[in-house]
Amino acid sequence: MNGQYNQDIHMAVQTSALLLDHDAETRALIGESLEKLGWQTAATDSGLKAFDLLDKGNVDILIADLEAPGPDGMELVRRALSDHPGLDAVLIVTAATAARATEAERLGVAEYLVRPFDAAAVKRVLARLAERHPASEAKPAPSPEVERALRTMVGESRPMQMIREAVLKAAAKRMPVLVLGESGTGKELVAHAIHECSPWRGEPFTVVDCASLSPTLIESELFGHAKWAFTGANQARVGLLVSAGQGTVFFDEVGELPNEHQARLLRALQEHEVRPLGSNEAVPMEARVIAATNVDVKEATRNGKFRQDLYYRLKVFTIHMPPLRERKNDILALVHHFLARYGAAEGIADFSPEFMNLLMQYDWPGNVRELENAVQSAVAQCSSGSKLDVKHLPSTLVYRSQRSSGLRDTARLQAVERKAIVEALEMTGGDRLRAAKMLGIGKTTIYRKLKEYHLEDEGLN
Repeated sequence: MNGQYNQDIHMAVQTSALLLDHDAETRALIGESLEKLGWQTAATDSGLKAFDLLDKGNVDILIADLEAPGPDGMELVRRALSDHPGLDAVLIVTAATAARATEAERLGVAEYLVRPFDAAAVKRVLARLAERHPASEAKPAPSPEVERALRTMVGESRPMQMIREAVLKAAAKRMPVLVLGESGTGKELVAHAIHECSPWRGEPFTVVDCASLSPTLIESELFGHAKWAFTGANQARVGLLVSAGQGTVFFDEVGELPNEHQARLLRALQEHEVRPLGSNEAVPMEARVIAATNVDVKEATRNGKFRQDLYYRLKVFTIHMPPLRERKNDILALVHHFLARYGAAEGIADFSPEFMNLLMQYDWPGNVRELENAVQSAVAQCSSGSKLDVKHLPSTLVYRSQRSSGLRDTARLQAVERKAIVEALEMTGGDRLRAAKMLGIGKTTIYRKLKEYHLEDEGLN
């Protein structure tokens, strides 16, 4: 057998497969099979080195030995499936370690190899993986429609490049997708991009806002109802999951869906059919489901707010949206993007260096949505044909940015602070606690500032 698999192989950018196994014979057997299928392969016998190779490479397939030294295969799989959406994992187990298969299935492991195994067993498993992941040389160039969809996700930071790669992988398959991330990071934008990059882009894209659905109408909205299923139902209704056809149904803030309806959604995903309210007949469901939430889903499953079985059904493919503070290099591109949208009609296409410096200092708790609102607000305050400047930004944003950056010009900070408090109170209808929260200060601080700036006598209650 080829002895090169006894040593670590450093991964190039185009590497497709990563192999972790403590046994040199196994590395040779699996490595040769991978290369015959057209995969560029990196192999190692060390869990620590495998973690390093995973971070450096563009891995599509991970094959990990549960008994490898250092961090074991399960730890590597857990990290890989969390950080690399679309990756397929194969776990190598023995009779003694097979009991951990349930945990691996929950993580999303695609295949198993049970030791001892022969070359035929290896080839069968790898052939199934190769069907899902054609060799990189055979991947076609993106179509114009796909390129347009990818351009909607603005930014060239490494996190955004990984998001675009994940969108392409998710788009090609009809499996459920779970999009996680803070509010304002662009979860719906990613869901729409997956739909537009898919072969089913001509089918409907339906958004279900779980947080705003009427509790009494959820079942009828999603699953439909038969005629006379309830008072006033004088005609049958087709639910959103069926009316979407072969398109996409996007469940925004799926964590807000009541538990009993989570159970019905789980059954629909498992059985690919729905049963309308008041009907004894099931209706086929072909739509792909993409769900998004900004809550900690694992914590929600532990406290019973989110069904664990639905979580595992949705997380077949998971995309984590990074907060804007972790990709500040994209702020410049985003500002130009929003300026083109909101400033073109007014001839506003540029900004001062001070404007951009302040945006880069700020941590953006509201993420991209907050940045978009800030640019739109600044355009509204700016004269036609002028440049955007700090004075055009919302005072609350300027205050929080300069306060967090440790501004030492006391007089300037006080002027900004007073203006920001007045603006926050006006925006909250005089609600001091909400204004304090908006400004990122405590309630005792805002009461003290009201006295300090003599604002209690200005009718701000």
